[in-house]
Amino acid sequence: MVLLVFFLSFSVWAKEYRFPAEFEFGVSNASAQVEDQLDDAWMQFARQGATKAFLNTPYPEQKLKFWSQPEIEIELAHKLGVKVFRMSLDWQRLYPKKGQLNQQALARYQEICRLIKAKGMKVMMTHFHHSLPDWAIALGGWPEASLIAEFVEFAEQTSRFLKDDVDYWISFNEPNVFALFTYAAGIWPPGKKDWLALVNFSFYQGAFFKAMKHMAQAHNLYYQKVKPLGLTIGIAHNTANYQGSGWLNQMAVDWSWQYMNYLFPDLVQEHLDFMGFNYYGAEFMSGFGIEFHPTAHYNDAGRAIDPQGLYFMLKHFYKRYKLPLYITENGTADEMDFFRGAYIIEHLLAIHQAIAENIPVLGYIQWSLTDNFEWSDGYCPKFGLVAVDRKQELKRLPRDSFSLYQELAKTKRITAAMREKAWKKVQDQNGKPRLLCRHQNAQDALDKPRTEIFKYIDWRFTPASLSL
Repeated sequence: MVLLVFFLSFSVWAKEYRFPAEFEFGVSNASAQVEDQLDDAWMQFARQGATKAFLNTPYPEQKLKFWSQPEIEIELAHKLGVKVFRMSLDWQRLYPKKGQLNQQALARYQEICRLIKAKGMKVMMTHFHHSLPDWAIALGGWPEASLIAEFVEFAEQTSRFLKDDVDYWISFNEPNVFALFTYAAGIWPPGKKDWLALVNFSFYQGAFFKAMKHMAQAHNLYYQKVKPLGLTIGIAHNTANYQGSGWLNQMAVDWSWQYMNYLFPDLVQEHLDFMGFNYYGAEFMSGFGIEFHPTAHYNDAGRAIDPQGLYFMLKHFYKRYKLPLYITENGTADEMDFFRGAYIIEHLLAIHQAIAENIPVLGYIQWSLTDNFEWSDGYCPKFGLVAVDRKQELKRLPRDSFSLYQELAKTKRITAAMREKAWKKVQDQNGKPRLLCRHQNAQDALDKPRTEIFKYIDWRFTPASLSL
C-alpha cells in the first residue's frame, strides 16, 4: 500500500494533465462590485462606514467602470484567452422603481453582452448577485413572499430580451450566503442582525429560512416560465468543506452541511440544467462560528485552502444530485501573488481527477479577473489576476498568475514543470511576512491588512485524497 501511494504521488508530479477539448475556462465579476454610476444599497452601506477597507481606500466609490467602459475588462479577458465571461445584471439599475423596467439600461446590458460575444467569448449571466434594489429592501427583502413575483418579472423580462446574447443563465448567486449574512449576521445591507433568523420550527420560521424558501420558489417559477425559450439555466451555489472536532463543533458542522450546502439545491434540483459550484475552501467550525486551524493555510481573506475538499465536494454533490457541474467561482485572495498560481493548478488537478472518474464538470471560472470591491470586506482582499492602481485612474497591472492562467486557458493542460514552478513560489515564502485581511478571531474583516509570518504547509492535491 505504501509503495502504491508513493507510485501514485510520483506519477502526479511526472504526468501531464490535459482537459477535454470542450472544457471551458472563464472569468467572473458582479455588477455591484465593478459597475460605476451605481448608487445602490452597497454603496450607501459603505458610505455609512459599515464596510471595512472602504473609507480609507483611495477613491472608494470609483469602481472598475464596467458600465461606462466595459471594453477594458473585456479586452483583458480576451487577452487571457478564456471562453466564458460571467457577469451579472443589476436589479436596481434595471428596475429603479417597483414594476418599472428601464429599457435604456437593458439595452446597455445588451451592448455589453455583444462586446463580449464579439471577442469570441460566451456570456454567463447572473440575475441576482448579492444586491437588492432599495425598494425591495423597504418591502422586507427575501423573507417576504411578495418579492417572488417581482423577481420573476425582472428575470423573465431580461431573459426574453437577452436570450440571443447570453449562453448560460444563473438565477441566484450564493443565496445561502446572502441569506446568512443579510438576515442573520447583519453584516450586509441593511445591516440588521436578527437573533431569531436561524430558528426553524413548525410554528416559527426565521428570516434565513424564509429567504431561502422564497428564493427557491422564485427560481423554480422563473425556470418554468423561460425554459420553453430553450435557455440553459442553473444556479451558482456556495459550498464549503465544513469541518470540526468535539460534539459542540460537530453540531455546527452538521447544521452547515444541511442548511448551507444542501438546503437550496434540494429545493431547486428539479429545475436545473446544471449546478454552478462556488468553492473557496474549508471552514473549520468553532461553536457556531469559524476559527483559524493550525493545520490549514489561509489566503489573505482568511479562507482555508483545501483543493482536496473540492474533489470531495464534486464527488459528493454529483452523487446526490446527478447534475452536470460547472465551477462558477474559484479563486483566492493573494495581494502579493505568492500562492495564487499554485492555488489554481491544485484546484484544477482536483477537477481533473473528478472528470477522470466520469463526473461531468463542464468548466472552470476564476474569481476574479481584476481586484474589486469585495462586499463587507471592502477593498482589502485582492482576488484578481489583475491588480488595480487606484491612485492612477484604476490602471490595470496583470500579475504573474495572469500569464499562468492565460497558458492554462490556451493549452488546457497542466505540466509537471508548471506545477513545480508554482509550488516553489509557495515554498520560497516560508518565514517571510504575509498579509491577512481577517482579524485573529477568523471572523472580523479589517480596514487594513495585518502582517503574519508565512508558515509553509503542504496543501497540494495528492492521490492520498482519493480515499475521502
